[in-house]
Amino acid sequence: MTKRLIVLLLLLFCTSFVYAEESDILEKVDSSARSWLGLIDSGKYKESWENSSSLFKSKTSESEWIKLITAIRAPRGAINARYIATAASGKSLSGFPDGEYVVLQFYTTFSEKGLAMETVTLAKTQNETWQVAEYSIK
Repeated sequence: MTKRLIVLLLLLFCTSFVYAEESDILEKVDSSARSWLGLIDSGKYKESWENSSSLFKSKTSESEWIKLITAIRAPRGAINARYIATAASGKSLSGFPDGEYVVLQFYTTFSEKGLAMETVTLAKTQNETWQVAEYSIK
């Protein structure tokens, strides 16, 4: 009986630890994504490119990014609200080298174009921070 209780307590502790760790990661990733999206929301497209990961920068030049994001975001108008819809993590994503990634999807409403789905892929850097590796909006 005592062994079962110890095993149960140990299992409960480990489960709580894993949940706390996942919750902490999600909080960091969500904060990084929202901070980066805030740059876009305020029209700071150059700064959003500068604050992206090296993966993002290797796929899209600064001038291409500014042209692309201006065409995508300007017609949508101001942001009204943004809610996290899904979050997933993985070690390998199509088109990316192996690493640690989190993909967040947000339901976002805009003043001119209504509801959209924003997808932000973040990559964990060597200094344990999370930076945007990819962005899309539909």
